Amino acid sequence: MRLALRRARATRGLLLAAAGAALVATVALTGLAAYNRDVVDSGTRNVLSEATAGERSILVRAAAGRTGEALRERDTALRERVSADLGGLPAQVTTAGYAAGRQLRGDTGDAVPDRTGTTYASVMFLDDLPEHASLTSGSWPEAGASPAQTAVAEAAATVLRVGVGDRIPITDGLSGRVTEVTVTGLFTPVDPDGTYWRLAPEAATGSQPQTATYGPLTVQREDFVTHFLANASAGWLVEPDLAGVSSPALDQLADAAARITTSTPAEAGLGDSAVATSDLVALVHRLQQATLVGRSALVTPMLLVVVLGGYALLLVAVLLTEHRRGETGLLRARGAARWQLAGLTAREATLVVLPAALLAPPLVAELMKVAGRLPGLAAVSLHSNASPEAMLWLVAAVAAAGCALAMIGPSLRRGDSYVADLASRSRPSRRGMVQRAGLDVLLVGLALISWYQLSRYSSPLSRSRGGELGIDPMLAAAPTLGVLAGAVLALRLLPPLIRLAERWLDRKPWTATILGTWQAGRRPHAGPVLLLALAVAVGTLAWSLAGTSQRSLNDQAAHRVGADLRLTETNGSAPANRVDELADLPGTEAVLAAWRDSMRLGPAAEPATMLAVDADVAGQVVQLRSDLAGGSTDHLLGSLAGKRVEAPDTLLPAGTRRLTGQLRTQINDVGTGTGTGATISHHAVLADPRGGYRRVALGATSRDDAPLRFSVELPAGDGPWRLAGFTTDTIGAPSLTFDWRLSGLRASPDSSPGTPVDLAGDGPWQLVDRAGEATASTAAGASLTAHYKRDLPGGWFARGTPLQLAVSRPASATRVPVVATPQALDALHVDVGAQTRLFLGGAEVDVHVVHGVAALPGDTEGAALLVDLPSLSTRLFHDHGIVRAPQEWWLAARPGEADQAATAAAALAGLTVLSRADVAADLARDPFGVGARGALFAAALAAVLLAAVGVAVDVSATARRRATELAVLHTLGAGHRLVARSLLAEQSFLAGMGVLVGLIVGVGVAATMAPLVILTPSADRPDPPPLLIVDWPPVVATGVGLLALALAFSAAVSATTRRRLTTTQLRAEGVDR
Repeated sequence: MRLALRRARATRGLLLAAAGAALVATVALTGLAAYNRDVVDSGTRNVLSEATAGERSILVRAAAGRTGEALRERDTALRERVSADLGGLPAQVTTAGYAAGRQLRGDTGDAVPDRTGTTYASVMFLDDLPEHASLTSGSWPEAGASPAQTAVAEAAATVLRVGVGDRIPITDGLSGRVTEVTVTGLFTPVDPDGTYWRLAPEAATGSQPQTATYGPLTVQREDFVTHFLANASAGWLVEPDLAGVSSPALDQLADAAARITTSTPAEAGLGDSAVATSDLVALVHRLQQATLVGRSALVTPMLLVVVLGGYALLLVAVLLTEHRRGETGLLRARGAARWQLAGLTAREATLVVLPAALLAPPLVAELMKVAGRLPGLAAVSLHSNASPEAMLWLVAAVAAAGCALAMIGPSLRRGDSYVADLASRSRPSRRGMVQRAGLDVLLVGLALISWYQLSRYSSPLSRSRGGELGIDPMLAAAPTLGVLAGAVLALRLLPPLIRLAERWLDRKPWTATILGTWQAGRRPHAGPVLLLALAVAVGTLAWSLAGTSQRSLNDQAAHRVGADLRLTETNGSAPANRVDELADLPGTEAVLAAWRDSMRLGPAAEPATMLAVDADVAGQVVQLRSDLAGGSTDHLLGSLAGKRVEAPDTLLPAGTRRLTGQLRTQINDVGTGTGTGATISHHAVLADPRGGYRRVALGATSRDDAPLRFSVELPAGDGPWRLAGFTTDTIGAPSLTFDWRLSGLRASPDSSPGTPVDLAGDGPWQLVDRAGEATASTAAGASLTAHYKRDLPGGWFARGTPLQLAVSRPASATRVPVVATPQALDALHVDVGAQTRLFLGGAEVDVHVVHGVAALPGDTEGAALLVDLPSLSTRLFHDHGIVRAPQEWWLAARPGEADQAATAAAALAGLTVLSRADVAADLARDPFGVGARGALFAAALAAVLLAAVGVAVDVSATARRRATELAVLHTLGAGHRLVARSLLAEQSFLAGMGVLVGLIVGVGVAATMAPLVILTPSADRPDPPPLLIVDWPPVVATGVGLLALALAFSAAVSATTRRRLTTTQLRAEGVDR
């Protein structure tokens, strides 16, 4: 050991540099490992917090049994089977009972009965109800009271108009037996979205969806068995404890959930009618995929640190080996075996890495505390333990052992004699050059293979033959292999570049530069250049991945929402005044009405989405990336607007606010000559300047030719209305005749008589039915008449067939223009430019595919159609009499005012609001995304520090190695300034080459691989696909900073040239004497 210590003291500068590099690498790897754990934990918690109640639990429903004892037996049996299936995993099982056929009679407040006039009560018992609900008044019911006591959900109590102290009679619909209950309390759910309320989903709203059942009215289990057990059912909610579940436990939980939802109810004796439902298996799979995504995103930073740390230590070890080449040769000449020399090196390496192994865990613990306070990492809950965990010590030990191996590696080469070592330095063997070339080819080959596989699978994750998703090492290492191969391959061009530089400098009077360039060409290795290139490439890749990921999040939000704001009508269609409400929203720049329909395309009935918008306005609102639109969104939308379907509507006089006139209708059922008695409703259809259609109710007529005199006010609008036609709706026999007569139609700006509307001046009129059958109508001045005859199979006695007609002018023969995605074209087996017939908006229409688009925004299916809304509206009304209200509204907000517009829109009744900014913020807070970006920056910082250590060591070693020959030059007449400038020129040239190569390689690898390694938490590719973003300011700053650091080290060493030259000359004189 004393020999090892003496050798260490002789080269303490290099060993201190190695200790610094080992500390940086060990701290970085240990920190990334701890960070990875925290990111995965935070991501898992985030997935669980966003999971639905159905994903976090299992609901079993079955008959309750005829007696209370039967209910208890079933309860016990199911709990035992669930416990056995879960295999020790913690879970809570809650039981509920549901009465059947219980009716509410008498005063039921505002409750709406069903078609038979019956209102039902949801009577049940719920275990552990006080733990999940809070009383707003009264107290919880007690068992055994007479009459039975109940606690009612406040929402139901409001509808039924009952309160504490009221008595509610509940009638058994089968037996007629009446059970009276007393309301002792009203409650509201503590967490309406909680898993518990799967047992009583109506608690938040007061009624079961689309039924006349109100409740819940909760009683004690004993009272339920006594009064409501007949024909009752029971429910069991299984809630596994998902907090802190390990990966093996997740697999076990998925298997248990699958068994519980399939075989467990039957094994527990619940009967064939038992049903178990859960999405827990899907949640477990999503958790596993999210965990893999989080880990795969951190593989690249850790591999980059491993490569850079290993190379920096290898560089120091090589310099150390060269420095001791003579000493080692003499030791071998005196009989030292290779294993003895390796032992010395191992002891030195232990001295180097031991501080790193001991200091890394506490340093990482402190760094994690600091990182946890950074705003950019707020989404990741980083652990801040007072003392390092065992895992940190283990990772630090493994990292330190790797560093030690990198230090020992060069000493394990086959040893030759002292003379052979001198010969190998002066004449490098051809065999070594061939070996290095072979390694280069192998590295480039691996990089190309990994890139090809990554582009094929489109992610670092792949499935095994058994279908299990996992991290593919080759795919995960693709960016690292690309950086390493690119840097090595680029540096093979360094010698010819140096020769070119020498030829160019030969013509210049720059002696120091020429000398420095010549010295750069004589270097035995390009270690520091490669280290600089790797560091800059890693920084460039990190900034590019972070920028690309951030841009992808914004693109995903824009693509998902489709606009700054997307408002959806909760009732499925917009009320008449919706346009006016949206026009008054603050911060809104443009409003776009939209239709959305789910449809099936082609012979295979592929699921698809039809999205219809006004192509003229869509360019101001729709967020569609230009590359998805084929290069230009304006061109795509212009192709729709340019093929618009037109119709000759009647322009009403400017300022028209009222329409007046008279309508007569007569219907005769064929075979009877009389009508069914149903009234006939009438609407005028107006077209606004933007191509939208709006119905205005005129009133109703009878079937016996009685007149309807109407005077209706027109809705407010931006411009003059156009009269598109009229619609008629009623019910009649399959075979009938229908006469429709309008007379005296006048338009006025107020309550005055106004002026007659000329209905004959703009072309012929027609009457159309929903099937598209048209018959001619007659117009004369302000009057219009139409006749229709229907003869459907089924006979005259089949009453109640809808009759829906429209009187309008024929539209142009132009086909409705559509834009289709590739999936839609494949489903239809057509190409762009094709003409076909599709069911759109409620009827068959002829369409023309005018353009293709890679994908459509707004949560559409892969197979999607974009349709010009005015064209489709015109075709549907004028050919089929269909007028539809928009289901969605897409809004463009003024810069900085989207939040204000969203808040105002949320205050409108009947709308759900989706904000692009909110979606982007939610995506940006995803722990996996935040964690991946943070790890990349940590890797880039470690790369800079490792490069700084490597460059500082190499500059010092170069100056020491050059000392003798520079002293000779100084003796021959070269001044010390010339010598210093030549040393600075050499290092500047090499550092500049390293930085330039790093930038080129980093951008190249980022361009080819960055869009492929970005995944969503569900392990899918982002939609739309990511586009490369190179954040040039920080990328250039990283390169310039490393270059300036290298030049600063060179300048510092050059400043000591005079002292070094004097020392070397004195030593040489002493040797001569």
